[in-house]
Amino acid sequence: MRQEFTANVSHELKTPLTSISGYAELIETGIAKPEDVPGFAQKIHVEASRMIQLVNDILQLSSLDNASETGSEPEMETVDLLSVAKECVERQKLNARRAYISLTCLGESALVHGNRPLLDELCQNLCDNAIRYNRPGGKVQITTACNRDGHCTLTVTDNGIGIPKEAQTSVFERFYRVDKSRSKATGGTGLGLAIVKHIALIHGARIKLESQVDAGTTITVTFPTAN
Repeated sequence: MRQEFTANVSHELKTPLTSISGYAELIETGIAKPEDVPGFAQKIHVEASRMIQLVNDILQLSSLDNASETGSEPEMETVDLLSVAKECVERQKLNARRAYISLTCLGESALVHGNRPLLDELCQNLCDNAIRYNRPGGKVQITTACNRDGHCTLTVTDNGIGIPKEAQTSVFERFYRVDKSRSKATGGTGLGLAIVKHIALIHGARIKLESQVDAGTTITVTFPTAN
């Protein structure tokens, strides 16, 4: 698995690097016409941003892997999922607006025993995916709730493009992409849901995915009781 991951990382980094190097060479050698330079610079900027996002996700996964291998638990405290959801909406507001997506949050206070930065990351990744794989005019909603048995849930629902049934068991694998061309166009790294799975595991939480092509996706993370 580690060898496969290393091979995938090498491939994912090589693609934007080749593009950056190619455009930079055209500018450096003077082959690029003056009017083409701003366009090439923009492409270099886009590819570099992709690489930064990819490296950040790889570092996050590596950190989670190390914690699992050494058995070291992150610092845990009582965290309100409603507060996590509200902050996530605030952070993703501009992202949603740019994509012409309506982003809302509702629910009740839901206290869980967890690591706040990791729970923020989990919610951000789910919300980011819901916006990324949606359509202009679409909707994304984050909901928090507590069941009678004390289990708390964080649910992210969208009415986007959905996930085919045959791909639903694979979407949490590293570098798996349902639609590679769309992922590349929207800046997806293929690691977001793998990070979500890892964080849920650390918290003893269960993930349930329900999706239908052209109708949307709902992902629910159910946490054990806080006490």
